Amino acid sequence: MTHKTDASIKLTYELDAAPSKVWRALTLPEYVSRWLKRPTGKSGVPEENTPEPSIEIHLISADPHTRVRYSMKDNDAVSYVTFQIGANGRGGTTFSIVHELAMSVANNNRPQPRRAAA
Repeated sequence: MTHKTDASIKLTYELDAAPSKVWRALTLPEYVSRWLKRPTGKSGVPEENTPEPSIEIHLISADPHTRVRYSMKDNDAVSYVTFQIGANGRGGTTFSIVHELAMSVANNNRPQPRRAAA
């Protein structure tokens, strides 16, 4: 069980590209793979002389031409990234990225396994 926290970062950009072009970059696998490696499964960018890290990336939801949400899991850390797209009235796009951490509860209230006495 996880709970959403108030820990989030929101970045907003004004892009010269039309919203439809930004939408394609966020949803078509051949474009997504350029910056997320793969929209589902494992990906990562290796650092020099270190094992390749793996990040599991899964598409959670997509509202056509306005919003795309992915979950990302690196080891046991889970976060959510939401991309928001809107026309800016000048032929371009207002593009927001919201990155939220999901915190695991310390106690899931499940009984812990017990060992039998030897």
